[in-house]
Amino acid sequence: MSDAPGPEQAGPQTQLPEPPRPPLPPTAPERGGPRALILGITGLVLTFLFLPAGLVLSIAAVVTGIRSRKRARRVLAPAPGAVAGVVLGSIGLVFCAFSIALTATMWNELSGYTKCRESALTIDDKKTCQDEYFPRIEHRLHMPKDSLRRYDSWF
Repeated sequence: MSDAPGPEQAGPQTQLPEPPRPPLPPTAPERGGPRALILGITGLVLTFLFLPAGLVLSIAAVVTGIRSRKRARRVLAPAPGAVAGVVLGSIGLVFCAFSIALTATMWNELSGYTKCRESALTIDDKKTCQDEYFPRIEHRLHMPKDSLRRYDSWF
């Protein structure tokens, strides 16, 4: 008889461990949540820089976030970032609505001031535009007299 183990005898294990399985690809709700978050952040930032793009992206963030949450509830999967995307998109929409309402209310004053500034050739001409339009804007917004003077350099 030989000392080598036969097929019936248990010997040292020579099998390699099973390789780890690759992670499953993210489901639709898991992809939609981060999309909504990115759209919400971008929409909020662009609301202050370029209003139309901010409005569109904020709406897209809200829609994407709500869809992602609905899908996640249906398949019992997580939707990370969906709620934050909806919240940021909603905040962006509120700022857009406020900005549109303010522009619509102040259209005559703002467009007149812009035209005056564009035609101004000197610093004194720009100062004249401020002297003419700032009191109108303050009156329209029910602000105290000369309250916009602190922000001369902004305009």
